[in-house]
Amino acid sequence: MWRKSKPYLLLLPAAGTIILLFFGGIFDGLLKSFGYFPAIGQTELNLAAYDRLLSSDAFWKSLTLTLRIAALSSLLSAIIGALVAIALFFLNDAMKTTSSKVWHRLFQLPLTIPHLVAGYIIVLLFMQSGFVSRILAAIGWIDDIADFPVLVNDTFGWGIIFTYAWKEAPFVALMLYPVLSRIHGSWREVSRVFGAGNWQFIREVVMPVMMPAWMVATFIIFVFTFSAFEVPYLLGVTYPSVLPVYSYQLYTSGTLADRPEALAVNMILAAITILLGLVAYYFSKRWNVLKGWG
Repeated sequence: MWRKSKPYLLLLPAAGTIILLFFGGIFDGLLKSFGYFPAIGQTELNLAAYDRLLSSDAFWKSLTLTLRIAALSSLLSAIIGALVAIALFFLNDAMKTTSSKVWHRLFQLPLTIPHLVAGYIIVLLFMQSGFVSRILAAIGWIDDIADFPVLVNDTFGWGIIFTYAWKEAPFVALMLYPVLSRIHGSWREVSRVFGAGNWQFIREVVMPVMMPAWMVATFIIFVFTFSAFEVPYLLGVTYPSVLPVYSYQLYTSGTLADRPEALAVNMILAAITILLGLVAYYFSKRWNVLKGWG
């Protein structure tokens, strides 16, 4: 009995602390978002913060911007990551040498770069006075660096999208490649015997195999970019801002009376994330059942 329970008892202090801080923080934020804030004399539960938030034009603009950035970032990174994983799969199948491992390491390089550093790299490259605009002006493609399009600190969020696209694409490839590596080499040979080209093999074999993992990876990226703070704070504009930055602005720039509204933003973020997770889980299970894998 002691031997079986000993590992759990040893983990209990660390796990208990993490659970207490995590769920305790969520519970405290939930209470304050419902108006229970003794520090400012509010001890009754109400929906005033949510009512003010949902009637605010700034909130809906921030939500629209957040959904747009998260959707485009996850879609671009998922497509690029899938293409990279498929390319590495065919490269490894064709070469089977150490050069394929070099390409693996090269595509995994962005994973070692922190998101804040990745955002700063985008600033140096794509701001109007950055490296790319200066190079284009030097070779005569544009007359002046001011003619370079605004891609950083723009209202659409292109700089944020570019950052997440190249930063998260290797993550998608890293999740997909082990799945693709389980495809037997004999399957490729059989497809060639029946006259299937590369595109037919990808469509009929590769895509069905990688689709469940691809959906999970896309959802993970969407949730991460939907609730991320540092890159939008660095590359975004003051108004409208994404929801995490909007919550931070309310929490730090306003009075104590604005904090329930800021915490209500976080609760809405958490609720949307949970809802999207349930939707992704449902479609993932449905895909597996339709394909006969579940």
